[in-house]
Amino acid sequence: MAKEKERVDFLWRYQPLKSTPDGVLMSYIKGNLLLPSREMILQALRPYWLPLAYLEKGNIDPVILERLFRNAVYALEKHALYLRDRGGIEYPPTNIGGMPISSIPSSPEVPAGIEEADRSMLYGVDSLTPPNHSTRSGLTADDLFDLEGGEDFDDSGFA
Repeated sequence: MAKEKERVDFLWRYQPLKSTPDGVLMSYIKGNLLLPSREMILQALRPYWLPLAYLEKGNIDPVILERLFRNAVYALEKHALYLRDRGGIEYPPTNIGGMPISSIPSSPEVPAGIEEADRSMLYGVDSLTPPNHSTRSGLTADDLFDLEGGEDFDDSGFA
């Protein structure tokens, strides 16, 4: 007899007050007419956590794992550009903490005029070390789309 496929039993009930940020978020998700609530939640979770889940699980082809990471990064960057557009946030930013980016040194030392909360925008959340690539690249959503294969890119795994 064939072994029955195992399922993951995951139930979550959450009832935040409507006036809280979580309440506003859950109301937005429940009220969306384009996608079911479950799909909206999974679309947000997959690029954020799925590659890490497979990395921890192990026993996965390294090529597939790398593709999962690349697809996740692409989906997150695409959504970040969408949020910038919807929020009217300039990209690339021209200043951080009121200080022009052009006056910010490329060394790990952060100028005194930059608030602690703005430091993560310079060099990442966990480190004051500059990343290996420039955050002032001027990439647009179309540029990212072309870099990931243009029309051939399949992001249905995140939909």
